[in-house]
Amino acid sequence: MANLKKTKRKLQSKIEAIKKINDKPEEIFDDVSDKYLSNVPDINSIVGKKVDSINKKINQKIQNSKDIFSDMLDITNQFMGSEKNSKNNIKQSNNSPKQKIKKHAITAMETTLNSAKEIAVKNISESLFMGEGICGTESVFSGDTITLRPNEFDLLDSLTIDPDSSCGKIIYEPKSPDINKQKVNRNLYDAFGGTPYTFTSNNGKDLFTATWDSGNQRYNITGLTQGASGVTKVQEFISDYYSSMEFPDINHIIKTAMLLTIQGGSQCGDSKKFNLSLDKVMRLLKKLMSICNAPQNTNQVNAINMFDETDEDVEFYFDFDDVEGIDLDDEDARYRRVLRFKDCYNFEIPVDNTHIEDFIYLTKSKNPKLAVDDILNKVALDATQQSDSGLSLNDFLNNLLNNFILSLPKALMITILSGKLFLPLVVLYKMFKSIVGSIDIKELAKKFYKAITKTVKELFWLFIREFWKLIKSDLLAFVSKLVQKIIKNKYKRYLTIITALIALLKKILEEKIDNCYELFQTVLNTLNSSLSMKVPMNVPSILLTLSEGLPGFSQDRAYMNIMERLEASGVPTGPLYGESNDIGNLVKSLIDGHTEEHDTNGFIKTTNSLPIISGNAGGPIVIPPGMLNIVGKSF
Repeated sequence: MANLKKTKRKLQSKIEAIKKINDKPEEIFDDVSDKYLSNVPDINSIVGKKVDSINKKINQKIQNSKDIFSDMLDITNQFMGSEKNSKNNIKQSNNSPKQKIKKHAITAMETTLNSAKEIAVKNISESLFMGEGICGTESVFSGDTITLRPNEFDLLDSLTIDPDSSCGKIIYEPKSPDINKQKVNRNLYDAFGGTPYTFTSNNGKDLFTATWDSGNQRYNITGLTQGASGVTKVQEFISDYYSSMEFPDINHIIKTAMLLTIQGGSQCGDSKKFNLSLDKVMRLLKKLMSICNAPQNTNQVNAINMFDETDEDVEFYFDFDDVEGIDLDDEDARYRRVLRFKDCYNFEIPVDNTHIEDFIYLTKSKNPKLAVDDILNKVALDATQQSDSGLSLNDFLNNLLNNFILSLPKALMITILSGKLFLPLVVLYKMFKSIVGSIDIKELAKKFYKAITKTVKELFWLFIREFWKLIKSDLLAFVSKLVQKIIKNKYKRYLTIITALIALLKKILEEKIDNCYELFQTVLNTLNSSLSMKVPMNVPSILLTLSEGLPGFSQDRAYMNIMERLEASGVPTGPLYGESNDIGNLVKSLIDGHTEEHDTNGFIKTTNSLPIISGNAGGPIVIPPGMLNIVGKSF
């Protein structure tokens, strides 16, 4: 854990240092070097894929204090920054950093959803048929009927919510459109009214009929043997069920993430049973999304292999009452029906049901992605007004956007781990384990912890990988700014050196040294060509021989020059109000540090195909066509 914290601090410090350099005014560069920027080497050829190495620094073991996506988002927010709007600016631009991050997160979620069904069904099937599964691939139903209570398969207790309430319109499948898939949760709720629900697969098979027994508060599940043959293979039943069930789409995920972000909605806030179950599921997801053990037998850690849980630890996470590493203030805020803005000094406002209701209304007429911005802006404005404008509207909005982005992977898991996913699993478990009485889904989840853990793990890391693919282009652009400035400064340094050498050549010219025109023209050609080429640049060997006439770098002279310039620009360098002025120490420290870097890491590599031949004393120097190639970080 200590190494992780140290690594993360180093990464954050590096990003902050780059930010400070990138934020420097452009005026620090001379016009003479600015005009060459159009010919700065291509950043991709310099940085290339090495930027990916930054990501490796956060790929270490992460304990349950913070989930992995939250850590990743912290780093992303750091280098992408935030919108610097005024307090009265209601909307952020679409190109603002937070909006770009939100767009990336939603795009990554859409890609993840393409594989969600396959991943969930694969892991559930393995838990049924493979290893210590409860039945074999050739198993058949041993009976036609079984009884099932809602709390035996409904992990979130969502069936306590009316689908037509504002909360229900989020957590249930929508009434429309009809995509020829079974809306299982909604149909099971409708069965409470007395009308039996028959699940008909896409290939026309009636897999079962659920009839609500109000007296015993349970479903009677019949028709499992599917007719006269009386033989139904379990594997075919599972395949037909999940291929015919409506899985959540991106709109469902966005709606659930909004519910987690701004809360509200009739029944959602009033249902203690639903909120209690939601908290317990969120505890589980928080723990599962924080696992990042080092892989075995390898030193290479990446987003694919870094999740290497031990069965013992993961099984312990399925103790839904365990609160280690859980922020209980979040649960308390939900119970108290308030929104807590952590990034705004934990400022709180009461939950307003109209916001989530307006969101549901807007999703009928516009894309939910656009409705998110409208409603979050309204909530942020509401919070600003309740703070008497003491806190920035933009700060509130950034806090809400951050919470929404963080909620997206949790929303995916919540929608996947709904009652309809577990229903056939529980039916088979009770039948093959010959369980007559009632069992609790939260206890049963412990028995299927491997399937649940693998499903969450695969979906979560798929989302992380897709998110990283999108974010790293922004990180490359961020680092590229620094690289451009480094190159710009490097060219400026070339200009300084060559300008001094040209001055020396002029002096030689004045002394009637022969053939100086060619030498001078060589310098000009080198100057024009090298500054439009990629580093390293080639400097004619004649300049190296002449450079010995330069006085060389002096720390003391540099210090005096800087102090003189400071005084000339009006910056006091002497005592201030009778007290010593430390600006001299600051300048000296900067120069010393700069010099140490040059002495430690600067280098010169020279090659010469032919020796330099000197003429007679006082005569011209004969320079062969060979060149000295200077490749260096300093001169």
